[in-house]
Amino acid sequence: MAINLDLFSSNNYQQTIRRYCNQLGWTISDINDRRTIIKFSMDSGTTQTAFIIRYDTTLEFSYPSGLKFDTQEDVPGWLSTLMLCENATYKVGFWCIENIDNRQVLSMMHNAEISLIDVNYFQKVVMQTVTKCDQLEQNVSKALRGY
Repeated sequence: MAINLDLFSSNNYQQTIRRYCNQLGWTISDINDRRTIIKFSMDSGTTQTAFIIRYDTTLEFSYPSGLKFDTQEDVPGWLSTLMLCENATYKVGFWCIENIDNRQVLSMMHNAEISLIDVNYFQKVVMQTVTKCDQLEQNVSKALRGY
């Protein structure tokens, strides 16, 4: 069943996100009428940051990883291939390269039609994607340490 689009209208966006986060026990770091930032303390000891951005009929969930490169050419080809192969196995989320502060950042992202989002879908998307981002960072960290 489709959710009422008004739940995420510019007038109701903050109220809906706050209600969902309260139900889930999550603390919002920052919010305005179009964007939300939520920080998660992960079991790995790191903090992952979720950015949720409202567009006309879509919410974009974005999780920048700690993997940053100066240019697109600096992104290792093997890493791009690995992320594309990973994308093929996911039902929720995908890897992409975002330009953030003039750096190329490997990010986990998910775009969802607002009409499909209820608190359960919201929780599933956020938790699955933030976990994938943390797992990638932990795996890269282990590889760099020689484990």
